[in-house]
Amino acid sequence: MISKRHLFTLFVCLFVLTASASPLSVAFAQEGIVEASQERPNRFRKPMPKMPVMENDEFLEKTRLVQKTPYDEKVLAYSIRIPKDWEEGEDKSSSNFILSDKLFLDLNTYYSKAKITGRSRIEIQAINLESNLTAEQWYIQYLLAGGYTAQGFVTHSENKVEALMVVMEQDYSYYLRTLVLMNGSKIIMVRYYIPVAHMNELASLQAKVLESFKVRNVIARPLAETSTYRFLDVAELTYPAEWQVFTKPLRSVDRMDVTIVNTKEFRVGEERASVTEGKVEVMLISSFVENSLVEEVANYKKKIQADGMLVGEKLPFKVELTHVKSVDFGITEIYKMVDSAKSQSDYELWFTVLVAGNYYYLLALLTPSQDENYPVWAENTQNYKIMVEKITPMVGAFIGRD
Repeated sequence: MISKRHLFTLFVCLFVLTASASPLSVAFAQEGIVEASQERPNRFRKPMPKMPVMENDEFLEKTRLVQKTPYDEKVLAYSIRIPKDWEEGEDKSSSNFILSDKLFLDLNTYYSKAKITGRSRIEIQAINLESNLTAEQWYIQYLLAGGYTAQGFVTHSENKVEALMVVMEQDYSYYLRTLVLMNGSKIIMVRYYIPVAHMNELASLQAKVLESFKVRNVIARPLAETSTYRFLDVAELTYPAEWQVFTKPLRSVDRMDVTIVNTKEFRVGEERASVTEGKVEVMLISSFVENSLVEEVANYKKKIQADGMLVGEKLPFKVELTHVKSVDFGITEIYKMVDSAKSQSDYELWFTVLVAGNYYYLLALLTPSQDENYPVWAENTQNYKIMVEKITPMVGAFIGRD
């Protein structure tokens, strides 16, 4: 059985990963004093501009409730309060539709009366989400691809974000407030445009209308397609089905490892090529091996340095991951990484140690940083979190445990 001393050693051992860890920080860890980690900053998040708040009674007086089930699909059913004098677009009641992951499907549009300064409108659209990204990650990718700059960006939850920006359409400028919601495997986007000339007059109503939007049938979000890798009868690892698995011959149940690689294919003329965008190494080490856990982690650091990656400073960001019940203890930390052959490129190492039964589980993600390549970073880190949270010890991990 792994003792409390081993758990204590686990907590301390990650400091050996980085040469920049000071003696003082190690001393704090040894005393059981851990500096409070911070939430990772996100350069896209910005508070919404302050504006007068419309009272509920006034809002109810000025609006009417609309409830729809576009295309007769429960996952798309919604309710929203819109201004009373607005017109409604074509009703989307046909069941003959295809929802793709490339193009938005229109669910409905609502229009104000036309004015010389422009016409307000609400657009509700949907698209398939065939990845494990959060709403924040998906929408940031959308903003980056479109070259948009948000004046406000608020993350309400993993499945809900809201943003504010100014956009141009033909000769008109609009104050655009957008709500992005995940339901099931769908992204529902609600966009409310008001002419900039009426911003002061209508901004409060705009905010309340988006606040009123609800999905009528909350459906749990499924994982994107996954595969399972089994370490004999010791553990199961869940990973994205499109990622590639590389294994080595198994010589001992005391040490088992696998590498899961995120590769993307592309064409160069008539030829096909592929590029590696990230990789996860998973190592299972018996607690009965001669080396201590600290030595095992130090050996891993030497291995990645031999591959040309240099471990930099530990980043002080909080990573809160859940684990299955049979995991006794776990910790995840993030480090800066530098490719010795490409010193201008920024990378990150996400490093996790878990303890379950008679095994240590070492998981390591190498990925471009979010500033280097945000879409790749988001995909890699989100899938890594799922791997860490879903790795499951099996009966072989507990044989001989007291």
